[in-house]
Amino acid sequence: MRKEELLAFLSNQTDFFNPQAVSEVFTARYLAGRFAMQRNTASHYLNQLVAEGELIKINTRPVYFLHKGTFCQHYFPLSREEYASVAELLTEGEQERPAPDHFSLLIGHDESLKKPIEQMKTALFYPDGGLPLLITGESGTGKSYMAQLMHEYALAQGILEPDAPLVSFNCAQYASNPELLAANLFGYVKGAFTGAQNDREGAFEAANGGVLFLDEVHRLNADGQEKLFTWLDCGEIYRLGETARGRAVQVRLVFATTEDIHSTFLTTFLRRIPIQVTLPDLQNRSRKEKEALILQFFWQEAKKVGVPLTLSSRLIQVLNGTVYRGNVGELKNVVKYTVASAWAKKPGSETLKIAIHDLPENVLASMVALSEPLNEEPPLTVDPHNSLLWLLNARDSVQGIICDVQCRVLALFGHVADGQARWEDVQKLMGEEIETLFDRLIFESHHKQSPTLLLLTTNQVREEFYRLEKRFNIQFNGNCLYALSHYLVHRSASVTSRLSHERTRQMETFLAQKYPLLWHFCQEVLEAIGHKLDIEPRRIDILLLMLWLQKAGAMNQQPVTRAVILAHGYATASSIANVANRLLKSNLFESFDMPLDVTPEAIAAEVMSYIERNTLASGLVILVDMGSLKEIHRHFNRAMTTPVAIINNVSTGMALYVGDRILQGHFIEDIARDIHTSLPVEYQLVWPEINKPKVILTACATGIGAASNLCTLLKDSIPQDLAIEVVACDYDSLAGNRGDEAIFTRYDVLAIVGTLDPHITSVPWISLDSLVSGEGNRHLMRIFGNVTTTERVNEINNLMLKNFSLRRVIESVTILDTGKVLNQVEQFLARYEHLVGREVANDRKVALYVHISCLIERLIRNTAIQRYSGNGQCQEQALALLREAFSVIESSYSVKIPVSELYYIHDILSLETELIEQDQEF
Repeated sequence: MRKEELLAFLSNQTDFFNPQAVSEVFTARYLAGRFAMQRNTASHYLNQLVAEGELIKINTRPVYFLHKGTFCQHYFPLSREEYASVAELLTEGEQERPAPDHFSLLIGHDESLKKPIEQMKTALFYPDGGLPLLITGESGTGKSYMAQLMHEYALAQGILEPDAPLVSFNCAQYASNPELLAANLFGYVKGAFTGAQNDREGAFEAANGGVLFLDEVHRLNADGQEKLFTWLDCGEIYRLGETARGRAVQVRLVFATTEDIHSTFLTTFLRRIPIQVTLPDLQNRSRKEKEALILQFFWQEAKKVGVPLTLSSRLIQVLNGTVYRGNVGELKNVVKYTVASAWAKKPGSETLKIAIHDLPENVLASMVALSEPLNEEPPLTVDPHNSLLWLLNARDSVQGIICDVQCRVLALFGHVADGQARWEDVQKLMGEEIETLFDRLIFESHHKQSPTLLLLTTNQVREEFYRLEKRFNIQFNGNCLYALSHYLVHRSASVTSRLSHERTRQMETFLAQKYPLLWHFCQEVLEAIGHKLDIEPRRIDILLLMLWLQKAGAMNQQPVTRAVILAHGYATASSIANVANRLLKSNLFESFDMPLDVTPEAIAAEVMSYIERNTLASGLVILVDMGSLKEIHRHFNRAMTTPVAIINNVSTGMALYVGDRILQGHFIEDIARDIHTSLPVEYQLVWPEINKPKVILTACATGIGAASNLCTLLKDSIPQDLAIEVVACDYDSLAGNRGDEAIFTRYDVLAIVGTLDPHITSVPWISLDSLVSGEGNRHLMRIFGNVTTTERVNEINNLMLKNFSLRRVIESVTILDTGKVLNQVEQFLARYEHLVGREVANDRKVALYVHISCLIERLIRNTAIQRYSGNGQCQEQALALLREAFSVIESSYSVKIPVSELYYIHDILSLETELIEQDQEF
């Protein structure tokens, strides 16, 4: 288990590996301390992982261990696991290093600049010389730099030849002289004008095979723009004074302007430029991006002066809050001036301290307008020997905490997936990890710099939780909302860690099957919050929230019976409820202390409000202190959807008795009837008139045990989102009372399913035999036709057949994973029905589930039937369809199904077959 934790941690940390300054986190000494183990134990595990090919080992002093898979993904492929030094490791990648993506080094490449970069790549990769593009944006947003990056990216990707040039041409220099523009842009021939003594090429020919960047293109007048049409239309230019023939020039043309394109350019010019890119100004980029740019520029200056820079938190805050009319260019100059000012005061210092008094005058003047509170974070050191990536990641201290927990949770799940640990044990450890994380996020106050964002997030979380609370039967407290809000704020500010996508997917599948209601709730609440706050929910976020809510007991997977105590007096109800809850070790009772003059209408309103706030499909017990309160049901809203039992003369003993019966799962009508026979109390049962919970009853002549088995079968076959309960009933009780049972008052009974008809005239009866015969779909439509679609009814039918066949398959198959086998057969049936264009009858599906499961085992054991001895006829086309439908099984188990076996399958599908007898338990 500790090995997996080490591996997960190193997988995450290798993302931040800096060859120029290798961190101690990759040493056995550090890892031993972090995971509270002996140094020799940590070394033993690490060397084992090297031997298994999971880690690479660098035999320096100290020895370093890196995650091999993450390193290969992030840097270059490796051929072995051990290296004598970092230099030797890097040497291996010199010839195989993948083509770098220069755009990925840009701050904001995955946020504000994501769309512009996609457009630029589109222009570069388009066949036959790419597409012209126009870059717009305010002065200082980086248009010229982007053109330079496009050139470098095209060289690295092999789009351009290694010696392809980049030619920059500023149109502003020739705005008032069209002839000079043409001469410098297109070149000229000897004698074209006075002084043209030789032929001369222009910018177009100089950039042939490369990139031509025309800056400030808005300075071209209409004539100047029209001179570009020939190349834009035909890819040819004419030198000034040349008319006989054009010169073919292949360049990638990039324009840039700071002006509004529609008021500056000819429509005919814009029509010829298919891609128009807009760069955002600095003020509209996120605070995180702005701070990253500030740190990048300080890091560049630190490399120039050659010493570490110490930046006060107030300095970074001021720079981040300043408005720069010159955008990124002005910010860069401000940082350069600030460092130069500090350096002039203390030249030659080993560490240069930068403070706000080193800022330019115009920035200092703008501080008066800053209304943000003082940032009390410690000073930040910018070391020129550290990589910029390390600096930016280290700035967010919370990121490491969150990533560590994510890695440990996935590592813990790996033990379950590999069969090394029980889920119950691992789940507890996961919950403790997440609870510790949330506690740290809340109490260590990492997000002081953005209280507004935290408040906004908390409000949205609260709103979504309240909206979904009743629907999903969830209970939560304020700490729950606050913890999730902190997590989303911190998580949204951190980069995505390279977690194992496959392991995360496996864990999501596992949890979604184990806690379907909780999974749907977490998915929906995070999607809603993400949409409102512009946060993209990640799979790991849903998993952490599920595990935490499950640990906190916030989600009830089944509707529950609740209880309240109503009593007059200052604390009568509260006292009884408190004693009962403590002795029962469950927060079962809610209390309402009422003044003596309160009206029945007001009491009823309190109760209705409680019902609206809680999911009470199994009922509500109200214990009251006076007989008159028993009549409060007269003031209930008639839209009530839950049964209510009101019992008078409440006492502590009564509360304990009622609470114990509720915890045992008894119906409220049975509790009220039994307490009435033992104590001098009165009770009143109030049943919902509309929107009753829908239910299917199961009843079998052989007893309640068989009915319970059938109940389980149906529960496993009906999707939970349909909100249809299945309840096992005693057959004799149903048949004897002829529909007078309390369950018919409590529920909207859709049907009774079993082996013998109890003859309840008001409720449809469906035999089990008919459900698993060819008539199953028709009967299921009677039950579900009004509550769901035909497609969902077909899904229920197939699930029921699959579940019905499971036990018979378990009896027949000995060496295979039964669940996997049944899923494979299910895929075969779906594929076959699609190929032949018709549905297979239920009785034949049941037979095929059993037959094909045994067939797969025969194939694996090499004992397949090689000769067909039946009398059926099968055309080649039918065999081909069967073979194609079986391809998924053949591929999954690496087997080949003989033709003889296909004939038997065809017989089951086409000939008269005897319906498999039902299990005796039914």
